[in-house]
Amino acid sequence: MEITRESIRRDLRNLGVVEGDVVLVRAGLKAVGVVDQANFLDALLDAVEPRGTVASLAFTRGGLAWQASKISPYTLDSVSYAGALPNMMIAHPHSHRSLHPQCSIVAIGKHAQQLTDGHGPHSRAYEPVRKLIALKAKMLLVGCVSSSPGFTTVHLAEADLGLHRRRIAPWLAISRYVDEHGVIHTFYRTDPGLCSKPFWKFYAAYVKSGHLTTGLVGKAYSICAPAAECYAIEREILANNKRFAVCDSADCVVCNALRWDRIHRWPAFLLGRLLRNRTH
Repeated sequence: MEITRESIRRDLRNLGVVEGDVVLVRAGLKAVGVVDQANFLDALLDAVEPRGTVASLAFTRGGLAWQASKISPYTLDSVSYAGALPNMMIAHPHSHRSLHPQCSIVAIGKHAQQLTDGHGPHSRAYEPVRKLIALKAKMLLVGCVSSSPGFTTVHLAEADLGLHRRRIAPWLAISRYVDEHGVIHTFYRTDPGLCSKPFWKFYAAYVKSGHLTTGLVGKAYSICAPAAECYAIEREILANNKRFAVCDSADCVVCNALRWDRIHRWPAFLLGRLLRNRTH
């Protein structure tokens, strides 16, 4: 069956996306199977318009402090590493993008300006997620449920619980940005996100609570859930078990070398890296 703009819109309806919704979307567009990837964004907008809003993470990479002179300053046109969808949205004539040098979001629709205004270099990284919660937004993963698991509400829950303070030397990773006067500044992030690889661990709690909807969008396995309810679940779990969102990978730098509460893993981590490098 041919995957079209209209068939994608129907699939989104079956997942629970309706007119007027505010939706935060992350997507692996190749998994959807559309020939023209722009059809996916058009279908999203079709599904929520005229009163709805589509948002996506438009994150950009920083670098190490001693690489500052080689880092391109962040601007509203900076390319996001988060995939084709946010970059298509950045290029859209009606999009709004926030000014945070590393964790910007991009949005199109009724609440786009509200979601992005005030989120800049002096803001907490995940504050737009709080706005999404207040707007009763839904969160949608399309074709990246396993490769980029979980919802960004987890990062907000971690920040609200102070778990980002467990990150070692966050100031080593910096960005640059251009202010409204055209002056370039260095950005030192103080509230880094922790590892997102284990966010799949929350899936069982979403299912148990009855808040997770699953289905196909095109050929892509996809999930949808309400932001407010997911945030409440994640915050409760993390409050009771502050190491719940730690991954099991022996190669993960964040979980094995950049958390104060995992500093005891340094010897095994460094030895493992040394041995693996020698075998290659």
